[in-house]
Amino acid sequence: MASETSAVETSPETIAVSFQKGGTGKTFNSLMISGGLNARNLEVLLIDLDPQGSLTANVGKREVFEDADRLSLDEVLMDVEKWSQIDDVVLTDHEEFDFIPANTTFKGNKTPLDTASASEKRLGKALEQLSKDYHYIVCDCPPDLSAYTKNAITVSGNVVVPMKPESETIFSVRDQWQALQVLGMMHDFEVNYLAYPLTYISNKLTTENKEVISWCEENTSPLVKIDDRASFDRAKWGQNSIYNYEESLRNDQLPVYDEVVQLVLDGTNPPSYGVDISAARDMTPEDIRAEAGVN
Repeated sequence: MASETSAVETSPETIAVSFQKGGTGKTFNSLMISGGLNARNLEVLLIDLDPQGSLTANVGKREVFEDADRLSLDEVLMDVEKWSQIDDVVLTDHEEFDFIPANTTFKGNKTPLDTASASEKRLGKALEQLSKDYHYIVCDCPPDLSAYTKNAITVSGNVVVPMKPESETIFSVRDQWQALQVLGMMHDFEVNYLAYPLTYISNKLTTENKEVISWCEENTSPLVKIDDRASFDRAKWGQNSIYNYEESLRNDQLPVYDEVVQLVLDGTNPPSYGVDISAARDMTPEDIRAEAGVN
């Protein structure tokens, strides 16, 4: 567990959900982690940093994504004078978390942010202007090491790496390790790998899949092996996390998925803001089911 004495009461823990490969469950895990933290009575801000806007669509905000006239996070980051307006891009109507959506002003891998001064520090500086006290800020990153991803990781160095046992996974993991080591050296921080969720369908594994799983078991830690369940995917399409969807709350695989949230809690020190963080860490899936009235 992270040392309690290192916590800074005024600074939320920022989590970058990042892997330099598409289709590995970054959006799902971002939702899951945010919902799991909220289920433990913690205040969460979820940010969609992926220009594709999949998370924004999943939480029912497609119209916001397509509104080019709306102030976007991209605009805030690019203009130092607008950092104080970051509250204006936060949506507060989701039951489980506050949310900063992606927007059509996001321009993919090449943006003005890439060449802006102090480009990799801008998100952290803007987040300091938030008026609300959050315990956690969770960033759903694009499948690359663009300026968006670098910003999210540079804030506090906390990373969750969602994977699937596919042929490119080993190369992608090694590449990410090397790239983030350099990023940490450039900005004087150590990367804190909180969890490696590895999702697969156990009855459809090929020999190659099994070999990749074996490599992950030997080389990534802490590894959480998750046997995919359709009920958890349905929670996402219902614009909720698995913690706010009765079918997934009842599923016997919930404790396995919840290991990722537990690892996030154990590996970080969020400010208390009047909440008993130790009690939040001690909450089990059974406790969460009981609070939700699900037997």
